[in-house]
Amino acid sequence: MSLEGLLAQALEITSTFNPKIAIILFLLCSIGEIGFTLPYILETIWLIAGYQLGTGTLPFPDLILIWLVAQAGRQTGSLVLYYSGVLGLTPLKKYYRRYIEPRLPKRQFIPPGIARSLSNPSPFSIAIGRLVGLRIPMALTMSARQKLSHLALGVLLSSIIWDGVYLIIGGTLGPKVVPKPQYILLYSIGGVTILYLVTLGVRYFWRRRSNHKKLVNGNSRSPN
Repeated sequence: MSLEGLLAQALEITSTFNPKIAIILFLLCSIGEIGFTLPYILETIWLIAGYQLGTGTLPFPDLILIWLVAQAGRQTGSLVLYYSGVLGLTPLKKYYRRYIEPRLPKRQFIPPGIARSLSNPSPFSIAIGRLVGLRIPMALTMSARQKLSHLALGVLLSSIIWDGVYLIIGGTLGPKVVPKPQYILLYSIGGVTILYLVTLGVRYFWRRRSNHKKLVNGNSRSPN
């Protein structure tokens, strides 16, 4: 099969609501909540879905159904984490400490304003925390405080923001930039790669700046 044929098949997955996209999205979102996030996949799906919506290929009701399936997957995954803490499920705790915790970044990038708001989490601050990479810690924090409604609303809000950004980009820029519908997958992967590189660059320079400030402050406080 030619490259265009493979790309056309990938495009058909999000052309309408179907069991295939429903199963894929539910599983990806569920396991993503507990730490097994696959790069590119979800971002690419939303970009392509937005493109399909913008070109009139994907009906809006079908997009809503696709998004609701993804939301159900995220809520399911977050519930697993939540009740693993509430019920004290030892196997899940051992699984988290052995396989998930070592994979988390040791020095998480958190803007000071967001860090202060996380000291007393609300659904909005939970959503912001999730968007900056604190998905698992926020779920476990809400588990310890037994605030399931806060967690569920935080998951909902962050999903609306995160998914909405990719859908809007795919729906507005996609039809203008992509020369052929079959190439939307390649353009999406390229766009997500650029986004990853920009995000890593911002985090790198922000950390260097923070470390420099700490070093300067430490030197200024040291006795002569």
